[in-house]
Amino acid sequence: MEENKEKRNRVAIILPWALVAILTVLNGFFIYNYFKTDQKLAVTEEVLFDTKEAKSSLDSLLKITTSELESYKGQNASLDSLVSQKDSDLKVYADRIKRLLAQDKVSKNDLDKALEEIEQLRYYKRKYITQIDSLSGQIVMLNRENDNLKGNINSQKRFNENLSMENAGLKNKVAIGAKLNTSAILVTGIKMRSNGKEKETMKAKQVEQVKLVFKIAENYVAEKGNKEIYLKLTMQDGTTLYNQATGTATFKYQGEESLYTQKKVIEFTQEAQDVVIYWAKGSEFAVGKYKAELFSDGFRIGATEFELK
Repeated sequence: MEENKEKRNRVAIILPWALVAILTVLNGFFIYNYFKTDQKLAVTEEVLFDTKEAKSSLDSLLKITTSELESYKGQNASLDSLVSQKDSDLKVYADRIKRLLAQDKVSKNDLDKALEEIEQLRYYKRKYITQIDSLSGQIVMLNRENDNLKGNINSQKRFNENLSMENAGLKNKVAIGAKLNTSAILVTGIKMRSNGKEKETMKAKQVEQVKLVFKIAENYVAEKGNKEIYLKLTMQDGTTLYNQATGTATFKYQGEESLYTQKKVIEFTQEAQDVVIYWAKGSEFAVGKYKAELFSDGFRIGATEFELK
């Protein structure tokens, strides 16, 4: 009896202290968990960023792009078609960025991705404007050539009314009609990746090759067969670039010998076709502005300018 009583007394003494210990542990666990949860919320708040500035940058870019594209409309049906196509491509890209910035706050990864996409949009905008401007320049040049041609024919008629101008005019028209016409001339610098793929760059130190892409329009007056296309690259001081390892290369233009940079022979089928010409300088390209001109059959058939930075 005494022994049982003593056991009960010990239990009565130990039990309250055990309960206190358990409550203390539980309380510590809840406090620890509370602060951990609070820290997680703080971290979540830290990685959310306001998208207002990115949205403003995108809106500004789209307004400028729209204004520039509008300035090219109404000159020519082919130019309007190209403007419409590139405008549509840019809008698709812009819509993808808008979806990334749909919320007022996004994570840093999403914001960085949206900002990277905006920079890509700027790149494509510059690239497309260059293509459109090149075609616009070709249209202006052709219009001037047509005006000059009309003026020359009228002067020749006035100068010698006794000559039969019908045959002369017919030959002139046939010669001009047989001239190849180019459009959408685009020049880019190329650096080859280790996997063999091309990387476009306009940084002079990185450029290994110059790549010229253009379209030859359909022409059923010009004869089918091989056509020699001459590329003439000139620097700002007028110096023609050519590969010194292969020696001087020339072609005839307006009765005189002229240096050319690269020659390509194409199979002309009278249908519209795309042409690509590559040229490697063999040494580092200089920073500055360059001019690219295309010649064939004694005519200058296209020209554009570009800049390496």
